[in-house]
Amino acid sequence: MDALELIRQGKIKRYFRARQKLDFEGLISHITQRAVGKDLLFVEDADYLYMLKLLKELKEECDLKFLALCLLSNHLHILIKQHQKNLSDSMHDLFTRYAIYFNNKYNRIGHLFCGPFRQAACFDDYYLLAASIYIHMNPVRAGIVDHYSKYRWSSWQLYCQPGNPKSFVDSHFVLRMINEDISPAKKRYIDLLDKSGGFKAGEVTEDRKVIGKLSRWLHKNHPGVFENKQAVEAEAILAEGYTSDKALDEAIERLAGKRRLSEPGDIKARAYAVLQLKSRGFSAREIADYLDISYQTVYTVFAKEKETQKSKD
Repeated sequence: MDALELIRQGKIKRYFRARQKLDFEGLISHITQRAVGKDLLFVEDADYLYMLKLLKELKEECDLKFLALCLLSNHLHILIKQHQKNLSDSMHDLFTRYAIYFNNKYNRIGHLFCGPFRQAACFDDYYLLAASIYIHMNPVRAGIVDHYSKYRWSSWQLYCQPGNPKSFVDSHFVLRMINEDISPAKKRYIDLLDKSGGFKAGEVTEDRKVIGKLSRWLHKNHPGVFENKQAVEAEAILAEGYTSDKALDEAIERLAGKRRLSEPGDIKARAYAVLQLKSRGFSAREIADYLDISYQTVYTVFAKEKETQKSKD
């Protein structure tokens, strides 16, 4: 049974792959891409504006919905919902067109981007909210500005400023999860942005666990943030059968400090934690580090799960 089928059955909540991309109608993804080494993607204002022009054109050409974005000097973040099975083709078109523009303009030869774009597919309301907050706070975390409102090349204005300016970015998708009335939703979102400044996190292009950690922090500290549950369910962000981050946290907390497990409940909790982290895209080595267990223990859980799946099939 492949990952896509597991997702459709609600058995995988979030999936993170660098090369094999998920691609189907209705999928919401956090896309990241960065320049080779220490090279720049954007040198002057005209470069940022050209990328925004390409994104706007791509929205129409490929029937995409952009939910949030942030362009930084050497990398970028895009939160996107697709209406067709065309994500890989769309992103390939975007980054190819920009690379041609940039290399021609600066008389540059060679690859502009470090490799395939990275995708974190969103199947959870808190993860989606965390992704948008992370994107808007990224210039602060990168040390570029001391407040998100001082950064020009992101969509924070659409989420925070009064009114409803025309834009190809649809901020209302996330805001309406918080409240159907956009004005109080914006106030709540601003509060979440300000409070998230106290959450210490690294760069998601280097540590895939960052947004998951922020998601769990939001779930723990702001459990009542989604007042408009009807809107959340209407957008199919939640689906019955998805496992919550809270449940994963509880399993990990149960295992804290326990090296050798003897109780059946603890053994089940460890297997559950291993498989949930695997479904979120973590490698065996990353799972071992995350749970502070041996590499062999992780593979033992994998092998048992494989046997269980074979017997079901």
